[in-house]
Parts: sequence; structure tokens; C-alpha cells
Amino acid sequence: MPTTATSATELDAIRRALGERYTLERELGRGGMGTVYLARDLRLDRLVALKVLPTEFASETALRDRFLRETRTAASFSHPNIVPVYAVEQTDDVLAYAMGFVEGETLAERVARVGPLAVREIVRMLQDVGYGLAYAHGRGVVHRDIKPDNVMLERATGRALVMDFGISRTMTHVVQSSSLTRVGEVVGTPEYMSPEQASGDVVDGRSDLYALGLTAHFAATGRTAVTGESTQKILVKQLTEAVQPIAAARPDLPPTLADAIDRCVMKDPAHRFATAEALVDAIDVAQLSEPDIPLPVRLFAGELGTLSLATLLGLFVLWILVTSTATGSLDNAIMVVLILAMLFTRMLTTLSEARRLAVAGFSDDEVVRGLSRVVAERSSRRQELRADAETIHRRRVTLGWSIAMLVMGLTMVQFAYGMRVQLGPHQYGNGPVGVALFVTGVSLLGISAVLLLKSPFSMPPGERLFRLVWLGPLGHAFVRFAGRNVRVSVRGQAVRRSAATPPPVRLAAVAPSTLEQPKNGAAPDRLVDLEQRVTALEHWRGAR
Repeated sequence: MPTTATSATELDAIRRALGERYTLERELGRGGMGTVYLARDLRLDRLVALKVLPTEFASETALRDRFLRETRTAASFSHPNIVPVYAVEQTDDVLAYAMGFVEGETLAERVARVGPLAVREIVRMLQDVGYGLAYAHGRGVVHRDIKPDNVMLERATGRALVMDFGISRTMTHVVQSSSLTRVGEVVGTPEYMSPEQASGDVVDGRSDLYALGLTAHFAATGRTAVTGESTQKILVKQLTEAVQPIAAARPDLPPTLADAIDRCVMKDPAHRFATAEALVDAIDVAQLSEPDIPLPVRLFAGELGTLSLATLLGLFVLWILVTSTATGSLDNAIMVVLILAMLFTRMLTTLSEARRLAVAGFSDDEVVRGLSRVVAERSSRRQELRADAETIHRRRVTLGWSIAMLVMGLTMVQFAYGMRVQLGPHQYGNGPVGVALFVTGVSLLGISAVLLLKSPFSMPPGERLFRLVWLGPLGHAFVRFAGRNVRVSVRGQAVRRSAATPPPVRLAAVAPSTLEQPKNGAAPDRLVDLEQRVTALEHWRGAR
């Protein structure tokens, strides 16, 4: 976004306050709860995400103290699905905290870039965020602002991480004021706010599950499930209107997954999953999540691809040699024997790799299933690229250049043929200019052919061959033959276990009975307090 005079003044103030510890490199995002910068921690020489909170947090003593206390609680977290908090920085005018910098994008950015997520990606996101929330809830902390902007997707691994625990609340904290007009009591995003949070009731971990269910709705459909023309209308919908079943918008979702999402967004907390871990268990029991491909199997897929390519190239050369005019020459015979020997040796080395998989404890069915998942990954990647506007634009540019090179190449070759001089029967010669035109034209034809055929949106011929050969009976037979008479050693069993992706770390969550629940009649009248809550929320939404 363009830098205004006000934002430049704020930036100068931040640099003056934190310049001895951090250097700000660029802005990563801006919202109602502050601005996030990519910064470098000068003491430890590492990149961090530095979130600078609004001035109200620094100016109001009670709110400042509560924020510092709760952020220190979040800083004590250590979990692979929670963005770590490194430090809290405070001066008279600035209040900020440093988080781990995740190389990737938020869930909101991913959906905006490629559209709704595939089923396996939705399942992975729900599992990862569920494990992170189970960890926090087990320590008595509820996030209160789960939404697509607060779920980071790591680019290298696809792992989902929860961030921004800085506005969290301990589950045992009881709100004394019924008006809830203070900024610290109304933080949250109305579109993802649970009914009990919107009405000012005491919230527990099930409130985060409601927000996670709405986040899954967004990931699956690309649209926000609960919207309205104003904050008041959104909150009224959160309190009174049931969320539309996810299957109506995404009929391709497995029924168990759709049921899990629908259960998360029930208005009554008692009808949701009791804990975040219960949600993850429901997904695990239904076997919705595809296991990661073991590294040995993934490497073996590359070996098979190389063998297929070498075989095709070798057979093509053999065909040229056999059909040439000098079929009976000794030189041709030597080349044929050499190519056959190389192909036979390459097949033996691939058989050895397959045998190593058998020694490591992989059955032929497990290997072929792993190869199928490798192919499915590539197909899923093409689906993502089809929805990526930048990739579509680059492909159009590439097509334009390819067609131009094709036309130019044909023109050059035609000119080169026109410049030929006949030297004798079936013999032609050409000058340096003609030769240059011919070589350049043929080169352009070759380049344009590759660029036209190699599309990021379509399955390449090599992958089609891979599917036909190695995912069928021949692939099973090849792996089974390689693993004949193999005994799995103790060391092989250890390799097999290490090759499989270890299950995510599970940490016990607090049982619902141990959390403070709203007492009958204790919650304030929802509609009476709604106007006051709307006023405070609108104040923060206006800062986005």
C-alpha cells in the first residue's frame, strides 16, 4: 500500500524506539490489530516478523499490562504448529512483539491466489491448526481470533501454523463488566467470532473450534460463510442464524470431513467437539488425511522416471540405426550392442533400488501406492496453477513468443531452402548466409515446439507413460520381482519406521469439565449489549 504521511511518521517513531534491536526491512501486512513488518533482530542476526500494536495498547495502562502478561504466556509456547513469540518490546509510545518469520503465506493469501483448497489441503490445515490449539487449550489459553489471516502456510512443507496469540485470553478469566466496551474485551473478527464471544459470555476452547470451522468454510469455498453489511448484522447472524452446511457449496468433500466442519460451527458449544484434539481424532479415525510419501519411495519414483526416459531415448536411437541404409555395417552393430548394454545396466540399477525398498520393509503395494501419491501431487499442483493468475499470464506470454518463434523459424527455413544451389543429382549447397538462416530457423522451430507442448496446466507425455507403465500391472510385477526372497532385517525395520512421517505431537487438552463454563443466567442479555460491542468493534475494523 502507498505510504502516507501518517504512516511515515509512525514508521519513524518505531525505528527510533526499536532501532537498537531491530531494523525494519518491509511491511508484511496491516490490520485492525496493528502492522506486521519483516525485521532483522540485530542481536541474534535473524529475520523476525515484528508486530507493532495500535497506540491504544501503549497508552492505556490496564490494557498494556494485560497484553504484556498474556503475550508472555504465548511466548512460553513451544509447538510446531504455533508461530513462536520471541520477545515483547515496549517503550512509552510503542508496544510490539517479535514472532518467528515463516517463509510462506497466510491461508487468506493462498485462497486469494489459487482459489479454494483441495480436500487433502483442507484436512492438513485442520489437523495442524487443531494440534496447535489443543496445545494452547491444554495450557488454559484460548486464541479468540482464529481466522484465515492468522493461519500461516509454510511454503516448503505445507505445514499450517497458528499465529497472533497476543490477544488471547486465559480460559479462567471472568469478564466482570457487562458492557464490554473496552478495546481489550472486544478484540476479534466478527466474521469468525463465536456466538458466545459475540455476546460476551465466558469462552473456552470450543469458541476457537467455531472460528476454525468458519476458517475451513473459507478454505473450501473461497468465500466467507457469515457476512453482512455492518458489524451489527454480522454479529446478529453469528448469534441467530445457522451456518449453511459445507456440502451445499463443496459436494466433493468426503462426508466425514463435511460433518466435522459442520459440527465445529454449531451455535451451541455443547454440540461442537469437546476439544481440538477430538476434532483431529475424528479426522484421523476416518482416515481422511493422506500419509506423506516416504522419502525412499519418492526417490524411487525419480529412478523410474529416469529409466523410462532412457528407455524411450535408447529405443529411438536403435530405430534410427536399424532403419538406416548401412544396417549391416560393423559401426551400427557396435552402437546397437552399446545402447542395449547401457539400457540393461540401467534397468539392473533400478531393480537394485527397488530391492532396497523391500529390504527396508516396503511391500510392493505400499511402493505402488506411494508412486500413485507422487503422481497425484503433480496433478494437484497443476490444478493450483490453473487458478493462479500470474501463472496464467506468464503462460499466455510464453504462447505468444512461441508462436512468433514458430513463424520466424518457418520463414528462415523457407528462405534458406530458396537460397540453395544444386551441385548435382540430389546434391545441394548453400552459402554462409543460407546455412546461418537454416540453423537459426531450425533452432527456433525446436524451441517453439518445446514451449508449446510443455504447459504447466497439462500432463506431460512422460507422466502419462509413467502412469501407464509403473502404476499398472507392470509396476507391481517389477517391484515384486525385485523384492523376491528378501528378508527384512532389524536395520531395515528401523529404516522403514524412519521413512514414514512421524505422527504429529499430541498434547492433552483441558477437558471441558475443567474449564469454566457459562452459568445459566450469568451471560448478559445479548441484544441489549450488542450495540455497545458493535461500536467498539467498528472502531477497530475502521483501522484495517
